[in-house]
Amino acid sequence: MLSKQNRLPSVVIPVAMRTGKRVFADAFQMTIVSNTLPVSRFACIVSKKIAKHAVDRNRMKRIVSESIRLLLPKIKPGFDCVIVAKKNFSDSNTKDVETVIHEILEKNNLLMP
Repeated sequence: MLSKQNRLPSVVIPVAMRTGKRVFADAFQMTIVSNTLPVSRFACIVSKKIAKHAVDRNRMKRIVSESIRLLLPKIKPGFDCVIVAKKNFSDSNTKDVETVIHEILEKNNLLMP
């Protein structure tokens, strides 16, 4: 689970979705906005259209959250990211999702050298 300082508050999510840069991967859409804070913050959204059962939606959120937590020391501070699931990946493991998120962050220069 991400620490409280690395979680994006729900009131900021709509603003980030409207103003941010959108990046697409096979199972995700990531919206990236810069902020003035010394940390990067993340949120994950999984719609009922993607997974009917709450168990699956929560599992996908936990997988994304754990992947972000493992990558957090490498991520540059000062960004708000909203990750939206575009397909059901509840059967995937954390390592696969971590690889995809790492590639997205790397392409957008959000990782420290």
